[in-house]
Amino acid sequence: MRHVPRLPFAFLFLACALSAQVPDHTTEIVIGRAVGIRSNILQQQREISVSLPDGYDSTTERYPVVYVLDGESNFEYTAAIVHFLAAAERAPAMIVVGINSGEFSQRTHDLTPPTTAVVDNRFTPGGGGADSFLSFLANEPIPYIDKSFRTRPYRILIGHSFGGLFAIHALVTRPDIFNAYIAIDPTLSWNDGAEVGRAASFISQQSELPVDIYVTSANNFGSATPEVRRFVSLLDGKTPQGLHWTFEWMETEDHISIPLRSVYAGLDKIFDGWHLTNPLELYDAGGLEAIDTHFIDGGKRYGYTDRTTPPNVVPMVIAGLIKTGRLDEASAVLLRNPAAFPPAWNQLDALARAYESRGDTQSVIRFYRMSLDANPENDWAKQKLVQLGATPK
Repeated sequence: MRHVPRLPFAFLFLACALSAQVPDHTTEIVIGRAVGIRSNILQQQREISVSLPDGYDSTTERYPVVYVLDGESNFEYTAAIVHFLAAAERAPAMIVVGINSGEFSQRTHDLTPPTTAVVDNRFTPGGGGADSFLSFLANEPIPYIDKSFRTRPYRILIGHSFGGLFAIHALVTRPDIFNAYIAIDPTLSWNDGAEVGRAASFISQQSELPVDIYVTSANNFGSATPEVRRFVSLLDGKTPQGLHWTFEWMETEDHISIPLRSVYAGLDKIFDGWHLTNPLELYDAGGLEAIDTHFIDGGKRYGYTDRTTPPNVVPMVIAGLIKTGRLDEASAVLLRNPAAFPPAWNQLDALARAYESRGDTQSVIRFYRMSLDANPENDWAKQKLVQLGATPK
């Protein structure tokens, strides 16, 4: 009789547990789609990746577009960052397009202008195709995206390393293509820094340049590279009207780790006209009119002609006024136009509690009654009114 080994009880328990955890269904989580484009300009097949905003198919909204170079490496996390910023209302929802580079030699060719520097041609040969690649972007992927999807006339170009060099090259060569640029640790040493000289000449000739530029640098032996510092210095000089620029030296990042943090920070900075971190500060400077102007102007900057103040902003002002003890101002803002802006019951409640701490019983009763009118299920307001000997109405 053959001996059958007895399995340990723990093994049997684990097997049963695993069998019980078999899912009854699975759902794919899709971040985007890959699209092949036959380029007549480059005379080759190229691939792009496209990520659409949440709910794209259920609306008629149009969206700005983020174009990110080296799509193989940068598309997925860039799409995730864009989705996150939109959900946090720090940026609009956007379409993200990754432009794949292909082989290393192809990337070097596409993203670099011509060079006469011996070190470039010796260690990174095959460059010089930036103008053709820029023509490709302008005439093939961008028209395809604009035709295939609902876009707004606001485009952002993101590039890292050679891609950052290419972003600055695109700015000074064809400033009509993109509205904003994120140049991540750009390789401005290429061709002995000639692109910085071109940028200096270009910017000095512009009286107006309505673009956003965000540049980062990794820690290069304790500082940014000399060429990046030169580029930042020229931005810090004669700035054309409409140019918004920011430079950040990311001391704790190296050349490989810097892209993700730069994309988040760059998009957040570019869209500083889309959100307000401290609306009370702007209210103190110019009232609700200043807040409305901020969002109207910000909307126009990003291709939105009908942008208005988001519904959560004025409640933030009211909450700030209550927190700082400016109760009469909070009341005036909350009740400024009850027909157009019905006061929220929870903010009426908050005002009642604040007046109670001040000992203003008349105002406490007034605001609890108003809160109860706005929300008849507000048992707390009912109890407080009974305690104060006041009828709900």
